[in-house]
Amino acid sequence: MHPTARSISTPLACLGVCLLAGSNAALASGDCWLDIYDKTNFEGAHVRIDGPAELLSLGKLAGEDWSNRIDSLKVGPKAQVIAYRLEHFQEAPSEQPYHGDAIRNWGGDPKGYSDQDISFAPGQMEHHLGELNYHQNINSLKIKCLP
Repeated sequence: MHPTARSISTPLACLGVCLLAGSNAALASGDCWLDIYDKTNFEGAHVRIDGPAELLSLGKLAGEDWSNRIDSLKVGPKAQVIAYRLEHFQEAPSEQPYHGDAIRNWGGDPKGYSDQDISFAPGQMEHHLGELNYHQNINSLKIKCLP
């Protein structure tokens, strides 16, 4: 584990800002989690969040402010994640910055990217959230445990 890595269990780490739901089987097996990093390519400070969890804010995650800080992530094999630009799973205002030109420059299709939230599948690894128009732009998230 990286020297700055922290592993948290959602009941203690959320301190009243998360709701627990989902499968206890996935939780018990240790396969339902999300690893977040503050640098690209899974580098820098790191926190593991055990699911299931609904984090209304990332402002006090593992004793640090992770709002607008996540730059890469790994999803556990039994986890499904939805990340939101704003706290409390709110929709982004219409004046939210949009980087369609940058997405096109990276060879992507900007029509395929949501302005509000983004989903990550079990086992998914994203080395740079900028490629998905989510560079350091996640402020709340949900982790669902799959059977």
